[in-house]
Parts: sequence; C-alpha cells; structure tokens
Amino acid sequence: MNDSSGRAYGFRRWRMSVLSRCAGAFVRLLGLMLLAQVGLVHAQAPAAAPLAVAFFYGVNPPLDELAAFDIAVVEPDHVPDPKPWRRDATIGASELFAYVSFGEVEPTRAYFKSVPSGVLKGENQAWGSSVVDQTAPAWRAFFIERIVAPLWERGYRGFFLDTLDSYHLIAKTPEARAGQEAAMVATLTALRERFPGIRLIFNRGFEILPQVSGMVTAVAAESVYRGWDQAAKRYREVPAQDREWLLGQLGNVRDKYRLPVIAIDYVAPGERELARSTARQILALGFTPWVANPELDTLGVGRVEVLPRRVLILTDKPEDGDFQDAPAQRFLGMMLNHLGYTYELADPRVDALPAGPLRGRYAGVVMWLPALRGPAEAKLAAFFRTQVESGVRVAVFNQFPFTLDAATAKLTDLTPTRAVAGRVRIVSRDPMVGHEREPLADRRDVVPIKSGASGRSLVRLADGTLEFDPAAIMPWGGYVLAPFSYVSLGALEQHRWVINPLGFLAAALGREALPVPDVTTESGRRMLLAHVDGDGWASRAEMPGMAFASEVMLKEVLERFRVPTTVSVIEGEVSAGGLFASAAKSLEDIARRIYRLPHVELASHSFSHPFNWRQAVAPRKQGEAAYNLNIPGYRFELGREIAGSIDYINRTLAPEGKRASEFLWTGDCAPTPDAIAATYGAGLLNMNGGDTLINRSQPTWTLIAAQGIRKGGWYQVFAPMQNENVYTNNWTGPFYGFERVIETFELTETPHRFKPINIYYHTYAASKPASLNALKKVYQYALAQPVTPVYASEYIRKVLDFERMVMARAIDSGDVIVRGDGSLRTLRADAGAAIPSLVHSRGIAGLSEGSGARYITLGGAETRLVASSNDPALPRLADANGRVTAAERSAGSFGFTLESHVAPVFRLAGAERCSVTINGKPARAAATVPAASGPSLQRYEPDPASIGRAPHQQVVRVRCVQ
Repeated sequence: MNDSSGRAYGFRRWRMSVLSRCAGAFVRLLGLMLLAQVGLVHAQAPAAAPLAVAFFYGVNPPLDELAAFDIAVVEPDHVPDPKPWRRDATIGASELFAYVSFGEVEPTRAYFKSVPSGVLKGENQAWGSSVVDQTAPAWRAFFIERIVAPLWERGYRGFFLDTLDSYHLIAKTPEARAGQEAAMVATLTALRERFPGIRLIFNRGFEILPQVSGMVTAVAAESVYRGWDQAAKRYREVPAQDREWLLGQLGNVRDKYRLPVIAIDYVAPGERELARSTARQILALGFTPWVANPELDTLGVGRVEVLPRRVLILTDKPEDGDFQDAPAQRFLGMMLNHLGYTYELADPRVDALPAGPLRGRYAGVVMWLPALRGPAEAKLAAFFRTQVESGVRVAVFNQFPFTLDAATAKLTDLTPTRAVAGRVRIVSRDPMVGHEREPLADRRDVVPIKSGASGRSLVRLADGTLEFDPAAIMPWGGYVLAPFSYVSLGALEQHRWVINPLGFLAAALGREALPVPDVTTESGRRMLLAHVDGDGWASRAEMPGMAFASEVMLKEVLERFRVPTTVSVIEGEVSAGGLFASAAKSLEDIARRIYRLPHVELASHSFSHPFNWRQAVAPRKQGEAAYNLNIPGYRFELGREIAGSIDYINRTLAPEGKRASEFLWTGDCAPTPDAIAATYGAGLLNMNGGDTLINRSQPTWTLIAAQGIRKGGWYQVFAPMQNENVYTNNWTGPFYGFERVIETFELTETPHRFKPINIYYHTYAASKPASLNALKKVYQYALAQPVTPVYASEYIRKVLDFERMVMARAIDSGDVIVRGDGSLRTLRADAGAAIPSLVHSRGIAGLSEGSGARYITLGGAETRLVASSNDPALPRLADANGRVTAAERSAGSFGFTLESHVAPVFRLAGAERCSVTINGKPARAAATVPAASGPSLQRYEPDPASIGRAPHQQVVRVRCVQ
C-alpha cells in the first residue's frame, strides 16, 4: 500500500494470480512440513467479529475522524507518536496500525542505506523499490530490530504488512519460492516471539497463511470491483476473471481460517456515491470494505462512513499573527460550533492549505477574505476548484476572493454581468435575510453577479433591466456578498447580521438534520459553572472591618452558594515571594480554607499575571516595561508561570486528596501557541478568553464567542461568559454592573441555547458592597433556573471532547455511530427533527426538550442511533441536575446511574415499573407531572435532612422493567 513516497500497495500485477496458482502443489507440501515445525496447525476458529478498518497514508492524518474505525492503518512517519491517540481514543474502540513493507525497501526510507549487504536482490521497477531476499541471513534480525522495534517502542502494537508477495519478482522456480516462503514464516514466528501480543494484518500472503494464520488479525487485498491502473494513471473496473480468482482466495480466508477479510477498492474522490455502492457490494460478500483514492490520502468509505464535522475557515490573519481577533473567528466560530462543527483557521496567503481533495475529512470550507491578487489568488482559485469538483461544499462571505473567470463561472453556475446602471430595488428575499438588520439596496455595493438555474437566490436585486443575486445557495455551497452578510454600525463599534448565519451556513454546507454534540446541556438541563480569577486576593473590602476581599468571598459567596466552583490564585499575589509578603501568611491561610471546601476545585491564575501574553513571551528589550506584575527579582518565564504556579498550589495550598489541574488565562487571555502547549505539556486543562458580551444594549450574535480556538494545533477553551470587569467598564463603575450578565444568560438561552450559564468573576468582586450584591443576585438568578451544576474542569473536558468526537454512518443500515471519550454526554437535535429509537438505539439514557431543541442524554462514550420507528413509551430520564455515568437498556430492562454535585433532583418518564435509590436508600417520586406529550413525568428529590447542608457527590441508581 501507500508509504511516504506515495507508493500505492505492494507488487501486484495481473500475472501474480497465475504465479500463485502455479506454485500451489509444492507450497502445500512445504506447508504441511512447516505446520509440524512451528506448531501452528490450524483449528476451526469461531467466525471473526466484523471490523471497521480505514487506511490513510497522507500527511496530517485526521486522527479524530479515524477513531470511527476499529483499526486505522497509517504511515508511521506521519504519526511518530501514537501514544496520545491511544490514550485519547474511545476506550478500547480504536487502534492505530503502522504500515510496514515486509518484502521491499524503498530508497526514501531512513533505514534504506543501513540494509545489510546481500538482502536486496531485485527491483520493482513500477515503484522504484528494491525487493528483499527473505532467505538472506541478515534480513530477519534487521526487519525485527531496525524496522519493527522502533515502532513498537513508540507505542504501535498493530502492523499492516505490505508487499508479502514481492518475492515472486526474484524467485522464479517452485523451489525458490518455497524457500522464500519458509523464511517468511520463520521471520514472522520470530516477530511474534519478540513482541508478545503483536497484531498483524496481511496484504495478501495467501501462500503462507496456512502456516501463520494463528498470528494474523485480518487479511487484506485490493481491487475486488474497482482498481487503479498505475501505468495508465486511471481508474478501472476489475476484469471478471481476476475478481473470481481473488474472491476464491478471500473466501477461503474467511471460511477456512475465520479471519476478517479487508477488500480495498479505488474510486475517484468526487464519485462518492460510487464509493458507497462499491463498499456495499464488498460488504455483501461478507468482507470489510475500504474504498478510497489510490494514494490513500483521502478519507474514504468503509464499513462506516465518517460524517465530517471539521470546517476549514480561510481568512486573513491579523498583523499580530493571532486569529483570536479575526472577524471570521469572532463572528462565525459560535455559529459553526452550534451547528455541530469544529473548525480550523488558515490564511491562504501565508499558510499551507491541506493538499488534495478534502472530501470525507472536512464538512466544508468557509471563505472570509479580501480580494487576492497574484500567486495567492491563483493558488486559492485552484484550491476552490479542486474542492468543488470533489464535492466539498464551500461558503463564501462578503466577496469572492478570486476572479470568476470563465472556467470558474461555469463550474459554479454563476454569471458575472454588466455593472449596475440605475436605481436598485429588492425584488425578492429569503426569510433568512434581515436577521438583525434589514437589507439595504445600495447601487454602490452591488456586485454584478447572477446565479444560474441550479441555485436558490436568497436576495434578488434589479436595476430596471437586469437582475443580480448577491446571495444564493448553490449545489457547491453558497455565497453571501456584502452588505448582505453583516453591517458595521460605525462609531458604535458594533455589528449586526443581515443574513441569519445559522441558516446560511447550514444550507451552504449541506448540513444533515442529525443530532449534534452539545456542550451547553447535561442530562437535559442547561449547565451551570462558576469560576474565579484570583485577581484582588489581597484587596481590602470596602466594608466594616476591611477584611481581605478573598475572605469576604469565602464567607459571603462560597460558603453561601455551595455549587461546584473553580477558584484560582495568582502566586505572585498570595505567596511570600510575591508582592504582599507581609500578608502572605494570612492570604495563604484564606486560600487553604477555601480549597478545603468540598465544592471548590483548585486552579492557577499564573505566577505574575501576564497582561499581554504575546508581549510577555517575546524577549524583553532593555528598559522596556514588563507585561506582567512587577514582582521583585523576577523575569518572565513560561514554565514558571504555568507549571511552576501549579506546583506552588499543590505543595503549599492544596488539602490532602486535591490537586490543581487547571490554568485560567490572565490579562488579554490571548496566549501564544507555545503558552497553550505548555499547559498541555504540564498535563493541565486551560480556559478563559472569548468575550461573549451579548446584552440588551448589544443584542447581536456577533458578540457570542466560540467555544474556543485552535492555535498551532493546541486548543484554547474559552470561558462561556465574561466576568464583572467588562460589565463595570473595566472596574470603573457602575459596580453593580455585573447584574447585566443575566441579560447575557437570557440571550444565549433563547431562541437558541448557545452557552451554559457561567458565573465568572474576580476575587475583587467581593471588595465593594455594590459588586458583592450584584454577584449574589447573579447566583440567585442562576440557581432559580433548572440547571445542572458542573465544575469548570468538566466543562473544559466536554469542549475538548466536542473537538475530537467523531460521527459516522453505517454503510449498510444507515445507523449513526457517535464516539467520544465519554466527557460529553449530550446530543442536540433540531426541534421537529426525528428522534432516535429508544428500542433499537444503543447508549441513550434520556430525552428532553428545551430552547427550541431536543436534547439526547448519552450513557457512555459510544452511542448508536437508529431511526425512530414508533417506539413504545419506554422508561427514560427526562432531566436531572446531575450526570449520567452509565446506562444500559436491554429487551426487558433499563437502568442508569446518576451522579450529582448537589442534592439530586430528576424526572423520569414512563417510570411506573422503576425502582430508585438515592445514596443507597430507596426513594419514591415526590410528584407526578403531566408531560406536553408522551408519558407523565415522575419527579424525584431527596429529603434535605438525609442529604445534609453541603452535599457533594450524590449517587442515584435507577432500574426499570420495560
């Protein structure tokens, strides 16, 4: 198969089947001798479980998407360290196999020049590689110790062995071939002894399979129905004679040896439906399919087909090199997240674009760019055409960044027209136009372009004799040109959407009406998290007694509102080596008291509170002002800020059994990629930044920040909401201003639940009566809502799981498989969309409705969604203020376990035959509540006396007969 030089599969020509058949008698005789020698006499094995297998040899393999498969074969040079993926992948669900050429060595391999003399004895001219003489004395040790052992040390435990039949190029007699085969068997036997537990997939190897089948995980072969002609550089249909011979061999592998068979066929990336039908043909044979391009650098179709969630945003990078303040990031990030998409940002002028067609890997491409010229324009236009031709959908905002030449206009069914000649009027418009601002037809802004009959115009303008379409949905995606995308409100420094960005993106990217991962909701209720930046720990409260603000926060907030809260400190404020050394003993004592509270988790807010991370990390010039707290004798050092401050908390402040595991960004909350990488390197979660500021004065979705941003491959999680500083005009007043965050809570709940509720504040919020009262009012409002309280760490893990979660569709049944790491337990379906069947689906614990959507509560890391088919009224969780940690449904029973950080309150539907325990004690429904549709709901809540004043970890178990 393909390796780093672009080679597609090992030696295999039409004559190979003839050679294999001619050698049959002698090989069978030798096989019986070897069976006795190595003790691998084949016994009838049970039929192998179906495998979903993918092959991807391109650079930057889509590892998150590959987790949809049980086995993903990759070029190990492109995944040098598989251990993080093994750790992050769904528990036991997926494994990476390394490609290894067993019968040939290519000159591009790092070990090529080290191959011992006498090993390479022939050449595969088609691929420019050298053929291995398997009988060469030095080959066995070299293959095991120099090729496989380094990959084993990296963490690979599975290997795809290619070119198993290449020896036919140098072995021309039955005796010579038998000698090669005997040597191969001996090498494989030694390989298994050297690496106990090793898993092997063969590329063919039919001749030696009788001797080694007991050490084989699966057998692969290519071109059952459709193949690739390397000489002619074209796709071809496999001749019937070749197919019949190959099917005989593969049927023998399946039926005699009970091994999974993988059939790899080749179809052009743009012919997705042909790939699907080919995969179904292979599946009907009882084989595992993989259908992709011959380079194996696209995500093809297998037993399952990935439903890609990744979007590539092409936009111009700000001068400081940080996309965090780019309009495309600020305006589109949350919209894409809400639709279930993750995204990457790139500037085509300076960044390398992903190579080749992105079909299968990316859900689409979004362009938010100025007009480009020169080489950048040509590169982007070619990239655009490649994606459109392969079926990747593209959404264009504001303007086309390249000229619509004749070829591109034909491809897109768009026609550039003459310039506007007179007064412009709006002829028609789609309901998604006029979302936050009515459209204005100004002839100075009209781009003379008209969509063809294949498109759906969203806005049609006319100047009297000619019509124009500044926005349209097209078969290839869609476009919305300025000023029909958004408008700026001048001196107000505000913006308003003219187009509904959710509707436009969903239509342009061809989003399916499937449930999507959701990080706002847990067990059917909106999540609530609270976290504190440590600023002002040493501030004196403007109240009688002038206590430290941190102590007021402890007594007036944390001890009163006992919900999960993440509290951070700035080491340079609190410690004896910081700014307030004389008060350090008292300040540290307050921190210890806070951290002993059972509902408080620990976090760092750095050592010296960098104000501007890009400036702080950059080398400081002589006499230049510091960009962090001026702590005597200290010069900024990234490790000291992050890992060092965490170590201080864990050594000095943390109570037994607790450790700090989060870093909350400071200052501008715009860390560099190196700074984010430092948090991951220290094993820490990270959060803050984002600036969600929507309120009644600025009721615009442009002020709802994304869930986070990816920088240099590292992900920064944004805080869902912003703190009191921005609501008090940078702490200049009014100091009761934080009350307005309630407006933000409400505007991010309806008409869509964009965010969880996040009470985010600084320690100094407890230093003034007005700000303290505002904070209490915010808590009271939040706790009056039906919420599920979670820790910030839990929210962060859900966002990271959102980024990695993969969805795929079974190619035979159409069922949707969802795999994550188990942190995110909610899928959201559009209102009115079909909900999955409780009877036939796997891993669903609950269903609920709210904020114009339906929320599906998951019971584990993997879920299988089967379309609804008039389900009976089965028992289920309706909603709860805790997290479902496990759920199981069988033909006759249903049960789940719920854990809550507060006194558990939950509702069950169809619970007439359910038994419930809370903390091991039987519980009965406190009330029965009629439901808007379906069975009535039983509400459960514990006796407060049995829970205590400070519940921390409550456990509910439900078992039902259905």
